[in-house]
Amino acid sequence: MRKNRSFLAVVGLLVGTMSFAGGTAAYLSKSAGEVKNVFTAGSVKAQLTEAHWDTQKASKVYPGQSLEKDPVVKNIGENSANVFLEVNVPMRSIAVLDGSTGRKTIRENRELFTFQADETKWALLYQEKTSGNKKYIYGYKSVLNPGESTTPLFRKIAAVSYLEGELDASVSYDVPVIASVIQEQDGSKTMKEIYQEYLKQADIDQKEARE
Repeated sequence: MRKNRSFLAVVGLLVGTMSFAGGTAAYLSKSAGEVKNVFTAGSVKAQLTEAHWDTQKASKVYPGQSLEKDPVVKNIGENSANVFLEVNVPMRSIAVLDGSTGRKTIRENRELFTFQADETKWALLYQEKTSGNKKYIYGYKSVLNPGESTTPLFRKIAAVSYLEGELDASVSYDVPVIASVIQEQDGSKTMKEIYQEYLKQADIDQKEARE
């Protein structure tokens, strides 16, 4: 395997802020090197950062390589909030190297990156697989008060042990992270119920913003 010819390129999330507040129009601002991926419902504001993401290192990722990637949400508004993170991992039909036998496996649809979520602080609510990616939705177990930040959902992602020729080295494979934030809900509701409330409220806010 010639590593200098076969690599993955991934795009990380640096920092983002997007807000919906009542009937106020939504905004999505962009600048060089930044990806804005924060969606809010109700009168809340939040910021999503990845302090240790290294764009240069991510330009060439070799089989089995780990990269620091640590998504954190900060409440920069005046109201307490419930926080959710969505992670989308690309999938492709590839063969990989079996770490225990050293042999090539059969080709099948696989996630190109793996991560270890901090399940002491975050709860996995949903996961959905498509032909192109696998989507994970996590909810933060604690209410996030103004000025507070979550713990990172995870701290690293690792590339699968893919074989040369299995992936197009000219293609970038994104692992986008999206934050969804809603003003603190009734504590008797489950995390899944709060997330569904977020989806409903976000839809209302978007309709009001268009009026």
